[in-house]
Formats: sequence, structure tokens, C-alpha cells
Amino acid sequence: MPGFRLLACFAHPDDEAFPVGGALAAHAARGVAVRLVTTTSGEAGDIRDPGSATPETLGSVRRSELARAAVALGLKEHTVLGYRDSGMPGAPSNGHHRAFINAPEEAVVEQLVGEIRRFRPQVVLTFEPGGLYGHPDHIAISRHTTEAFHRAADAAAFPHQLANGMKPHAAVRLFYSARPRGFRMDWALRLRAAEIDFPLPSPERAQEGTPLEEIHLAMDVADYLDSKLACIHCHRTQVGPDWPYDKAPREVTAYILGREHYIRAFPPVGPGEAVPPDFFSGLAPQP
Repeated sequence: MPGFRLLACFAHPDDEAFPVGGALAAHAARGVAVRLVTTTSGEAGDIRDPGSATPETLGSVRRSELARAAVALGLKEHTVLGYRDSGMPGAPSNGHHRAFINAPEEAVVEQLVGEIRRFRPQVVLTFEPGGLYGHPDHIAISRHTTEAFHRAADAAAFPHQLANGMKPHAAVRLFYSARPRGFRMDWALRLRAAEIDFPLPSPERAQEGTPLEEIHLAMDVADYLDSKLACIHCHRTQVGPDWPYDKAPREVTAYILGREHYIRAFPPVGPGEAVPPDFFSGLAPQP
């Protein structure tokens, strides 16, 4: 599919893996040029595999993991913008002066507009506005990417970017990665039924996710499950030795990781409209 470009904008190394890795691999395998923009290095994340990193090295290790993960998915290119991981809500890292959630909104949007104008994608992908489970960086990248998607075509937005031949660019479609409400409980019960020792979510997290009626597409990515798993395993610091999907039967792993859920944020989905599992369905290639 030469002439098709997808820009994926996420917050941390591994955001491209767990929720959207199948779709990225599927489109890349069909010849879509995929560029991944990651805003932070994941410095505030967990270290789930002992010895894989230290708190001081976690950011640099996760950037290396991300580079390998991008190759596993077949992505054309990727970049890390250099903001700091803000951590989960209420964490001390929220207050760091370089934390992504503290970055001036206009500055982030300007960077993302520049990414859109340089790469000229037809499709842009990011998190849904709730950030899948309320992570503040996920919420921020969704908000900033959505704003950039709509402003990149406006010559009056950041006009200094146009001084060296860059042009305004109107991407055609904006997709959000989502998870259906109750996904944590659903996954836990599937794993436990397969005799995998996996904890049930706490009551306050059991109903995280998006109502099913707001999700437009449940994408079957089982054909790309091996690529997605390879990508996930590149994130050694985040997987750890007790990762349940290394023990689960293939059909359980395929049920949980072989399906991805998406909202088409733009253009709005009309009544009765079915959203195809190809983000580029019906679009013409561009030079």
C-alpha cells in the first residue's frame, strides 16, 4: 500500500505494544508507512523484571526497548520527544517540572502539528480521551493529538513552520484506541478459567474502560499476534518473569491480545455506519 501513512502518537514506550500493536503490525505489513511519536521515556514506570534496569537507568533502557519494539512491528520510523513520564495520578512524579502533564499545551501541540505536517499522514492514532484507564499522560497525549489533528491544516497555526517549504496538512481520519468497559475483569476471569493465577481487579478498577456502544471497531489482529507478542517482549522491564500470557493457552492469549478496540473520532461515524477494520479503507494513496 505505497502512498499510505499512519502517525501514531502515544505517551510511553509500550503504549504502542499492548493496546495497538496488532493494528500497527497489520498496517505496516500491508505497506503502510507508520511513524510512532512517543512523548516520554517512561522513567516513572515499574521495573517488573528484576535486574533489567534501575530507577536511574529506566528511561534509557526503555528507549532501547522501544527501538527494538518498533522493529518488531515493522514501523517505518519512531521518535521520542523528551518529556518526562508523569507517573500515575497522585504520584510525586506528577510535580516534576519536566513531567509531560506540566508541559505547556501550546508547545506540545506545536510539536505534534509539525509531526503531522512533515509526515503528512492520512490517519492519526492516539488514546481515547480517558486514556484507557485514566493515566494522566495518556489523557494529555489524546487531548494534544486531537488538537494538533484539527490545527495542522490551518495555515494560521504556527505559521513559522511554513517558512522552509513545509505545508499545512489535513489528515483525513483520527482514531482512538479504547478498551471496553470491564476489560480488566473480563481478562482476569479468562486467565483464571485457564488456571492462570491472576488477581481480580479492585472494585474501583473493575469497570474501567469505554462503554461498548461508544466503540466503533473491534479489530481482529490474531493474524499478527506473533508480531504483537514479539513487540511486547521487547519491553522486558514491563513484562517480567511472571507475565501471564507466557503461560496461558494460545486461545486465551488470542482472545485478550488478539482483539483491539477503536473509536473513529473523525470524521464522526454516521447512524448505522460500519467502520472497516482497515483504517485506510476507501482512501486513495498520496505521493
